[in-house]
Amino acid sequence: MKLTNITAILHLFFLSLIVFFLYEESLWGRILALSFLLFSLYLDFLDRALLQKKNDVSSFLHPIMDKLVIFVILFVFMLHGSFSWIIFVFFVIRDLVAGMIRMRASRDFVFIKAANLYGKAITSLQFFLVFFLLTENVAMFGHKQALLFKMIVASVTVFTSIIAFLSIFHYSISYAHEIRKKKEEGTEIQEERMVIFANKKSGGYKNVYRRRLLRRFARRRKAILYYFSDDPNLFKGIKGKVKDFDNVIIAGGDGTFESALNNKTLQEKSLGFFPLGAGNSYYSYFYKGKRFEYLRSRFPFRELSLDILEVEWDKGKKLTGFLSIGIDAEVMKQVMKRRNHTFADYCAGGVATAFGPSINYNLQGVVDGTKYVWENCFNLIIAKVPYIGYGLRSLLGHLEPNDGLILGMASVNTHSSIFNKVLRLWQIFLTQLGLAKSPLFPLKGKVFEVRSTQPIALQAGGEFLGYTKWLRVQVKRKQRVLMI
Repeated sequence: MKLTNITAILHLFFLSLIVFFLYEESLWGRILALSFLLFSLYLDFLDRALLQKKNDVSSFLHPIMDKLVIFVILFVFMLHGSFSWIIFVFFVIRDLVAGMIRMRASRDFVFIKAANLYGKAITSLQFFLVFFLLTENVAMFGHKQALLFKMIVASVTVFTSIIAFLSIFHYSISYAHEIRKKKEEGTEIQEERMVIFANKKSGGYKNVYRRRLLRRFARRRKAILYYFSDDPNLFKGIKGKVKDFDNVIIAGGDGTFESALNNKTLQEKSLGFFPLGAGNSYYSYFYKGKRFEYLRSRFPFRELSLDILEVEWDKGKKLTGFLSIGIDAEVMKQVMKRRNHTFADYCAGGVATAFGPSINYNLQGVVDGTKYVWENCFNLIIAKVPYIGYGLRSLLGHLEPNDGLILGMASVNTHSSIFNKVLRLWQIFLTQLGLAKSPLFPLKGKVFEVRSTQPIALQAGGEFLGYTKWLRVQVKRKQRVLMI
């Protein structure tokens, strides 16, 4: 068993001992409670230092362990009447509000620089508070010392509360400031002469409401609406229809838009997107936070340049905005077996994967020359478009649309592989909060190479590409795109 797994289990064991001895009325019981806290903190420090030195992944229990220790001990003191219930509730509300702001910022692809700093500072201060509460509990057998520690506890409580309040205020101001900056990206399109190509085979086209929105969108934009050919080649005869237009809207799912990225005729055009698919990662990226507002109203489009990735594997090459291997690819394999690729099909594919065979790979990765070894890796996302659809983020970190860099996220479980599929859901939750915690291993670079001793499932742009033992990803070119 890995050291990080042992320390995670020991933290839980020590916490139970601390709670047990806190209910002991003896001096030795209180001393032991304080001693177990100090030993637990020492193990945590040692574990983090070793992981940082080896550039390794910690146990998935670590992200929740610190807060669990803090709030359980504070709750016990609150029940004893030794800690204010108002402050305890304030700490809980502060974490909930901070999580909501971080989730909103993550969805809007906004990076709050001070978020991690505040999080670490408040957690450290709360540990100091817990330490002095336990120390005061011991010192109660000596009244003079107890008075001193009461003053220290009161001071640390007030200071921690002030920092907690300031963090929420700063989060809100920083988020609002970054959103204002975000609106200035790209160049506004002065003359929106455009043509729309819709894919009748997309799942959303079968929805009456979505078809009505498509017609309304075309009418408001004064755009010509065409439908893709029923020919296996979607873009047959498209060249003559787009020659007089610089702006082309692709109405379909992620797969339809990715097909447009791979079409030479459209590479010189400004490509926009209308959601007729189920998940719509591109919809989440191009229209963050707008839902269907941009379909009902006439928001001005802005044009910017987006890096397009090239994924190369043993069966070929493909231009894409995002790809993944592991659980996500296995889900897409199940979805491809279904007819309509609707939301229900995605749910059915997820259920089939969840109850299917175990998914875990031992991968060797190289990012810009830096080598990594990931044992029991159950998912790896490499993308320029950091969304999995439905407004949900898939990756962490700040990334400019055309900086030549790529984001990645390896999901590595140090425990048994039986937890892998549940941890994929936990990973989605952590990503929405913008928290780079285990089992997440964030990556950033210009060139990604991945190798495996066993075949790994691969999907790109929502299309299952099969199995491979190696792949290489880099920025291939830039594409002008239309965003709101």
